Amino acid sequence: MPSMDSGSTFQLIEAISSASAGPAPKFDKYHLLKLLLVLSREGCMGRSKMSKTLSVGEGTVRTIIYRMKRAGLLSESKKGCALTPVGLEIARAISTKISCIAAVPADSFEIEGEGVGVLVKGGSPRIDAVKLRDEAIKGGAKALITLVRVGGKLVMPSVENDVIARWPKAGNAILATFNPSEGDVILVAVSEDPLKAERGALMAAWFLAFKV
Repeated sequence: MPSMDSGSTFQLIEAISSASAGPAPKFDKYHLLKLLLVLSREGCMGRSKMSKTLSVGEGTVRTIIYRMKRAGLLSESKKGCALTPVGLEIARAISTKISCIAAVPADSFEIEGEGVGVLVKGGSPRIDAVKLRDEAIKGGAKALITLVRVGGKLVMPSVENDVIARWPKAGNAILATFNPSEGDVILVAVSEDPLKAERGALMAAWFLAFKV
């Protein structure tokens, strides 16, 4: 089976979450991305657990399952739902670029709220901080911190050339958690609600990694 490129992955996720695929859905790209990544790790999941994982109602879960099955990404059995070979290929295409999601101590950056960071592999050449911030805010975050590994240092573009020197606790925690390579980007979204922070970070990461 040929590997899914960024354009194909982007178009497929956009199509499944689009209102043009049927009645306006009560889910979006965030829910699809999170489900693909979780199922690729766990293998199989029942509808009840899926509802809790995505923080949506069971009616919305049924719609997600229907659309993903129709797109050939998901199969369903008595044990629950699992990714098909095509679904696994899509999940791998996503995880090669968005490879880590984790809590970040936002208060260490002197910002109130819950922080969630997402690592985008090799994303530095495509950074547009304003657009990334807008995507995070549309996703529910109140702020977005953009960090890049450059020359062995952790940099906050246009703000700070050595994050660890200025914010040692936050910088060292981020390096230990995400282990970024040269050119990798960590997007830290902040919100009072950790789910909104996760959503904002993942939507900004999706835009950076796959917007074509």
